[in-house]
Amino acid sequence: MMKLEKKHTRSYAVFAALVIILSMSVPALSVDDGPRAYWKGRDGTQAVSFQYLRLDSDSLDTQQFAPDQHIYPNSDVEAGITITTFSRHLTLFDRPSSLSVNLVGGSVDVSMNVNDAPPEFLPPGVDAGSSLRQSSSGFADPSMQFVINLFGTPKLKGTADLLNYEPTFTLDVATMLAFPIGEYDSDKVVNMGFNRWYGRVALPMKYHLGVFSQGYMTSLELIPSAWLFDENDDFLGSTLENDPLWQLEGHLTRDFTRTFFGSLDLLYRSGFESEINGNKAGDELDIGSVGFTFNYQITDTTAIRTSYSSNVFGDDNLDTSLIRIQFVYAWHRLTENSKKLRGGH
Repeated sequence: MMKLEKKHTRSYAVFAALVIILSMSVPALSVDDGPRAYWKGRDGTQAVSFQYLRLDSDSLDTQQFAPDQHIYPNSDVEAGITITTFSRHLTLFDRPSSLSVNLVGGSVDVSMNVNDAPPEFLPPGVDAGSSLRQSSSGFADPSMQFVINLFGTPKLKGTADLLNYEPTFTLDVATMLAFPIGEYDSDKVVNMGFNRWYGRVALPMKYHLGVFSQGYMTSLELIPSAWLFDENDDFLGSTLENDPLWQLEGHLTRDFTRTFFGSLDLLYRSGFESEINGNKAGDELDIGSVGFTFNYQITDTTAIRTSYSSNVFGDDNLDTSLIRIQFVYAWHRLTENSKKLRGGH
């Protein structure tokens, strides 16, 4: 009887660790990370994520220019982005950590009315008073992200660590760096790659409410961050610079069952004003989006997630929406042993 109880305890601990890691989502563009993106998995847990993002933007009466978010002045944008992410959870300096690699690709199509567009945004041969349509496809800039817990989460190496894990407030630091090797044409406004280094520093914060057990977990999450951009020294024959992009993300998550949770999502972005050859061009970004996410645990190693968001405050002339579909597969060397134990072997 004691052996059987130990088997169930060990099985539950492994299952709990995988449920946590299957909630992961890693940013590769300056969109939201997603709810429960910074929940920690057991040391040695690995995960592969495949996600598709559909972005639509109507900015026909605004001069905002944020190429990494596919927002262009006076334009209608449709983009389909795929992101493949590999993540590994580990312990560094006795703190739960994770390292992720993101491979990004897809296509973007832009129809732009250049009547009121800043002339610095116009490619060669395009005059004010005409229209412009450009598209780009292929690989975007890949990125890496490292996350380490600063407060509130003990190291999660053994079964006992998982069973005794009862978080309240947690604080992490996350750093991301993108590598400028994506598809880029210096004669085009629209590109998948951005021909410059850029990165982000974030401070993910979580407050866990109630019992930390599958089917009962609730969390309030805030993720303030700053995106920093190097200059693009070959933008239509000019030099493009951008102010930092300030971002605040929030999620209120709640378990509906042991395998299904939902979230109310908030994302606000500001800043990112452009300069071309030292002259200001376009407006600062000002956009606030609200949405929702549903996450379903298909098996103890596989999950599916879908989310939708749309801007509801900020620039009145900017209308954007984002649809995300994501599949995650996670594993740990103890997973198969756990299945055997649950089967009574």
